[in-house]
Amino acid sequence: MFKAHWTVLYLSLYLAFISAAQDEDLIVCPPKVGCLRGTTMNGYQNGPFEAFMGIPYAEPPLGALRFQSPKIKARWFNTYDATKFKSDCIQKNYLISNPTVFGEEDCLYLNIYRPKVRLRLLPVMIYIHGGSFFSGSAGPLNTGPEYIMDTESVILVTMSYRLGALGFMSTGDYNMPGNFGLKDQNLVFQWVRHNIDSFDGDNDKVTIFGHDAGAVATHMHLINPYSKNLFHRVISMSGTANVPFAITKDPLAQARKTAHLCEIPNANTLSTAELTEALRYVNAKTLINAADWDGQPLTLYRPVVEPPSIDAIIPADPEKLMKSIYFQKRPWLLGTVPQEGAVRAISIVENPVLRRAFNKRFDYFFEELLEWPNRFTPKQGRDKTEIVVSQYFDGTITDRSFKHPLYEAIYEYWKIPGGKFPHFMYSFNYKGPFSYASVYTEANVTGKYGVVHGDDLIYLFRSPTTFLDFHKSSVEAKVIEKFVKYIVNFATFGYTVDVPPIGFCGTDVLDSRPHGICDYHEFVNNDNIPEGFEVVVKSDFPTAKVKLWQELLE
Repeated sequence: MFKAHWTVLYLSLYLAFISAAQDEDLIVCPPKVGCLRGTTMNGYQNGPFEAFMGIPYAEPPLGALRFQSPKIKARWFNTYDATKFKSDCIQKNYLISNPTVFGEEDCLYLNIYRPKVRLRLLPVMIYIHGGSFFSGSAGPLNTGPEYIMDTESVILVTMSYRLGALGFMSTGDYNMPGNFGLKDQNLVFQWVRHNIDSFDGDNDKVTIFGHDAGAVATHMHLINPYSKNLFHRVISMSGTANVPFAITKDPLAQARKTAHLCEIPNANTLSTAELTEALRYVNAKTLINAADWDGQPLTLYRPVVEPPSIDAIIPADPEKLMKSIYFQKRPWLLGTVPQEGAVRAISIVENPVLRRAFNKRFDYFFEELLEWPNRFTPKQGRDKTEIVVSQYFDGTITDRSFKHPLYEAIYEYWKIPGGKFPHFMYSFNYKGPFSYASVYTEANVTGKYGVVHGDDLIYLFRSPTTFLDFHKSSVEAKVIEKFVKYIVNFATFGYTVDVPPIGFCGTDVLDSRPHGICDYHEFVNNDNIPEGFEVVVKSDFPTAKVKLWQELLE
């Protein structure tokens, strides 16, 4: 027994030594950055892959650099330890029960994952996490690379970017122009453009993809006139730039209210320069906690329309940019799930305290959730709300916040000249044993609401802090393999592969079809076949409800 014990101990130490030695040898030196030491991680179904985590792409946005565009990280001359991921950006996740502040303000880091064997330059996928612009994580415990790296065919980049007030507060002028989180993302695109070849990545085959606010961001970068040549394909999962929660309506009033809640004297009379300087040195946790306004389940700090500048991400209203020549023609894959609105509705429906508070001020909160445009008077907003309630209540948030903007985004994409790059769409409607419905509330509601906002992510990224691993021979493991290949193949080729073919689309098709939508792929359960699921071609869409929203928003 004693000998066996020492044999096991020796073997463990030997394997640890070999692993450490491999890490010592895993060094990449991008000329404009400096040397980085990486490590290895185990895949889900396949063997290990290489990981370089916690790479600083910008100077820490602290002190005088708070509320400024990110500054590229200066080159270093030692070997940087990139074997561990960094903390998430400081945040308070209002999408979960009993949220608390966590994370760091010094958070502008990215992670790079690549296969161990690379016989050529590989396509690059840059992921922008979601979280309604106030939360989210790029770390491997929440955005795990294992499923994508099992394909052994792409390089994956994930990033942290500034969130909440630190990422999106604005005075509406040059003193605090806003969109700092989007500018962080844009700087990552530039970093990849200049450095990814050192990791055997092809900087002429870059796909940006994101979910929720990350999807909104991908579309914003697609219509941004200053982002040309930084990416070549786009995947937007459950979000487009024209969703109602995409733009702050009155950023200066919001900044002043934040200053007041942070106990800054004379918050309502300070000049915007004075206001910016005062907010620049407020404790970060105090600033994040200041977002608790009336307990509203809303995205308070959002992108804004910026004053013109060379690094502006949104120089005009997104709906105007969607109709302009700046709407870049790129292969574009859009994704959706049946119950998108669950991300906001479940917490209200399942929490008696929130439900009672919502019902007491129903008219106010419901109008806030509907987010009527600024051009409507209060009376117009009330009248339109009554129409919505009379037509339908169930599904309102899904159609207003996601389905109608999705349809409009597709339609405007085809109206803009500039080439025939196609768009593709999928609907993820596979119902498995786990669901984000249980994340949005403390109640056990998995399966109660169908396939909800975020459920497609369960099959794209491993998230060990949220969900248990699927058995490697399960139906869910097969869904992972199929869905990941669907996404990765689009990033590789610019079109969908190994699924039923769909027809070419255009505004003529959109106008002539009864459902007013192009063919798309749907991932669905099918217990009658050995795989337990299938990918089918569909074309139906809630067009009648889309037209209702078009009429209401005119």
